[in-house]
Amino acid sequence: MTDLWLISVPLDKTTSASVEKLKHTITKTQVASYWNFSIPDLKVGVLDSLLSVSDNLSNLDILTESVIKQTCQCMNKVMEPTEEVVRQNILVNGGPSINQSNAPAQLKAYFTSLRVNLMEYVAKFQWDKAKYSTALPLSSLVEIIGKVYTI
Repeated sequence: MTDLWLISVPLDKTTSASVEKLKHTITKTQVASYWNFSIPDLKVGVLDSLLSVSDNLSNLDILTESVIKQTCQCMNKVMEPTEEVVRQNILVNGGPSINQSNAPAQLKAYFTSLRVNLMEYVAKFQWDKAKYSTALPLSSLVEIIGKVYTI
């Protein structure tokens, strides 16, 4: 699987020059690709609020992973015949099977299930302001995301 690095830098003259130097080196050596990944200004609030939001997102991540694992276990129990049959049915739209202990593989499987190329998604990412208004505080945005992606 491809490694993705998200590098966040403030937009001032010094860091802009460093970013341009990094882009030049990447282009020259052709060891990687780069894209601007624009995230709108969000209402962060105080540090305590930010830490709380971080904890909530971590809990949501754990919940999502748990649901995926439970689904695989249920399929294993229901389909009993052989492990190979279960493995074939865990395939997401013909993609690689979900490795229960490997989060990047699960992420790839999720994007495959949506029929979205992960690299294309990252390269063309745009914040959906209609669904997730930037006028809302982070805690509200996390709550909205949690409701959308949990059952």
